[in-house]
Amino acid sequence: MINHRLLFFFILLTQTTQTLYADTDDEDDLPFVQISSLRDFSALSKDAARNNKIIMLEVSASYCDYCRVLEEEIIKPMLRSGDYTKNVLIRQLEIDDIYLIRTISGSKITPSELAEKYKIKITPTLLFLDSDGHEVSKRILGVYSLDFYGGYVDEAIINGLKTINRRNTEITEITEL
Repeated sequence: MINHRLLFFFILLTQTTQTLYADTDDEDDLPFVQISSLRDFSALSKDAARNNKIIMLEVSASYCDYCRVLEEEIIKPMLRSGDYTKNVLIRQLEIDDIYLIRTISGSKITPSELAEKYKIKITPTLLFLDSDGHEVSKRILGVYSLDFYGGYVDEAIINGLKTINRRNTEITEITEL
């Protein structure tokens, strides 16, 4: 025979435990963000030059589970925070997609062809580019430690911005002579 008091206590305990340990980082509570695909490198380049911004390009693949982890744990929170919009243009290049990208020169190529130009061997890879498409900071290959990854990204962005600003200062000094 079931002891009704014991059953009631057990049910009450499990309900309380579920409430105490509920997932407070529920993805459904976060605002929706989407990482924009790189479609028009020419327009992106002009935007970066006009606003003195760095381009952070995530090179990924549809079959890459680590790419999804990077997007959910690092890139989407960067977009949600709004802290990076002043200095960084964030785009995604999915190498196994079939659309055409307008390059800086105006020609059209596939994502895999653009990845080949940057000698991408691993996904995910984060590239940090200036408005001419040149790498201005050390690329980040793969996902090896999420605990420190955000710091590595911030460091790469800061170094890239310093490189861009140093170049712009040198150009200004030359034109003022």
